[in-house]
Amino acid sequence: MTDLTSSPVESVSADLEKKTPHVQSTTGGDGALQLLEAGSPAVLDPAASRRLLRKIDFYIMPLICIVYFLQYLDKIAISYASVTGLRESANLQGNQFNWVSSIFFFGQLALAFPTMRIMQLFPLAKYVAVNVTIWGTILACMAACKSFASLMVCRTLLGAAEASIIPAWVVFTSQWYRKDEQAFRVGLWFGMCGFAQMFGGYVAYGVATHIGGDPSASLKGWQVIFLILGLLTVIVGILFFFLLPDSPLTAKFLTPEEKAMHAERLRGNGQGIGSTVFKKAQVYEALTDPHTWLYAFWVMAANVPNSTATSFGNIMVTGMGYTKTESLLLVTPMGAYEVVALIGLTYLAMKTQRRLFWCIIGHILAIVGAILMATTNKVPALIGYYLTGGIPLGWTTILGLTSTNVAGSTKKITVSCIQTIAYTVGNIISPQTFQAKDAPGYMPAKISICVLYFVVTLDLGLIWWVAQRENRRRDLEKEALGDAYVVPENNEFLDLTDRENPEFRYAI
Repeated sequence: MTDLTSSPVESVSADLEKKTPHVQSTTGGDGALQLLEAGSPAVLDPAASRRLLRKIDFYIMPLICIVYFLQYLDKIAISYASVTGLRESANLQGNQFNWVSSIFFFGQLALAFPTMRIMQLFPLAKYVAVNVTIWGTILACMAACKSFASLMVCRTLLGAAEASIIPAWVVFTSQWYRKDEQAFRVGLWFGMCGFAQMFGGYVAYGVATHIGGDPSASLKGWQVIFLILGLLTVIVGILFFFLLPDSPLTAKFLTPEEKAMHAERLRGNGQGIGSTVFKKAQVYEALTDPHTWLYAFWVMAANVPNSTATSFGNIMVTGMGYTKTESLLLVTPMGAYEVVALIGLTYLAMKTQRRLFWCIIGHILAIVGAILMATTNKVPALIGYYLTGGIPLGWTTILGLTSTNVAGSTKKITVSCIQTIAYTVGNIISPQTFQAKDAPGYMPAKISICVLYFVVTLDLGLIWWVAQRENRRRDLEKEALGDAYVVPENNEFLDLTDRENPEFRYAI
């Protein structure tokens, strides 16, 4: 029976002292304890810490940015294919293209929870690299698809292979960066979506211009797009396998002293670098934590309109009164705006430590864009389309908050997988809002975009309020205990969840 006279903080502290009498005991703890044993910096020197951060940035960030760039590029390749002959070659009728778009996310959904456990059992970077190589191979094979059935099979397998990416990237970010550094780094790797949109548009335009106009070409434009992007992904997947360390524990580019310094740098995160021990209690906590479902709601609702950027972007632009070939170039400024919004606003979030404030600013601009897209034509509608490219800022914020605010290795992966499920559900629904009977204006889809962007902005405000309220509650409890409050030694590295650790505070 719980003693109702004792405070939650007091109970947690007592439990920790019973469970972890020796710091050296790492069973069930975090890998960061091993890093501390590998070297022993007496004091975390700020200059040395900055040098270490630059070293990590130069080695880790390019690798995870390149793979995320390809992941998004491969996903939206179907949009470029849609206006370079795929629908005609595969004889897609009615809403069949909608289902080719949606089925990708059924594949992701099927692998979401198995991925959660596999990521703990196997070396993380190696597991991701294998998946990257597999999805590149599948994408290249799509060049041979000439029917609705074959496209459905390949797109399902492609989605399954990409299921590991978002959970893995959240874990990578929390392993390598402090709380105050994470929002900007998530903005950097997620900003690759914008670069992918620009790069893909230019490649597709070149293919459509030089191959699409040649009736004697042995390969259609859409086939060349799938082959180029698929084979490029395979090459990167193989390189990724050998270059990216699975965690700071196995990072050969760091010395033992730098690894110990890295562990000290992450002490303030209150969550270490991860544990391979699966804890059912952390799964239960993830399922009962209101933060989990506030994050998941944003992810699902914001991704219902996602087809404007992925599968139906080019089709929407042609519906504004532009040609198919023009649409390949005209979608690229959306990617440019997305890069500027993501990197610029996440940089401001890092400098001011106000993530949700800047995210809401980006959402307000996206709402304005959605209204323009629904109520105007030609140039104003196109400008509105570009402004909706700011909505992914919310995705980077949610991913950053998951990395920062969800502690406990099993809990973090569980929450990430719930978000992946929410993401897939939103994206399964998304193409179905673009019904063939509504072409070329797709007004019902545009109205739903306006409503959903407003709702997810309110959700961000609720996330802000819940986190602030919890932080205030913990501060008051600590203050009330006074000298009786005891900070458990190395509590940051015991693989405690954000609820279990009385020292944990939520970033907003």
